[in-house]
Amino acid sequence: MKKLFFFFIILVSCSAPVRNDALLKEELIKTDKDFCQMNMDKGMKAAFIFYAADEVIKMRDGRFPIFGKTDLIKNFETFTDNHIHMTWAPVKADVSDGIGYTFGKWQFRIDGRDTIDYGVYVTIWKRQSNGSWKYVLDGGNGTPKP
Repeated sequence: MKKLFFFFIILVSCSAPVRNDALLKEELIKTDKDFCQMNMDKGMKAAFIFYAADEVIKMRDGRFPIFGKTDLIKNFETFTDNHIHMTWAPVKADVSDGIGYTFGKWQFRIDGRDTIDYGVYVTIWKRQSNGSWKYVLDGGNGTPKP
């Protein structure tokens, strides 16, 4: 019996820590939804800067990407978003070893325009040392109306 107990202690102490990727996935989806909510409440500028990692890459349709949070902030300096309404919702997410992604659908409309633009996005997230998630790569493209 003592040998069995000793073997059990060694086995337990040598096993890898248990990760709960399902919980991390839920946490990441919630972060993406919170990101959208901040966008709706405080505007795109505030949300995209707040959720960006320092090493962020922001892809832009028809333009060169933005590299780094400092350049992202500079890009938003003259940006006014009080007439822009963008919403999105993640439809799929996954995580592994502190990196995750969300994939979802977005809608975009500007006050005074009758049209709504639709699209899809993918955002790559990195878990920070404080446990929060920040996006390190974000991009998307337009699609036909669903």
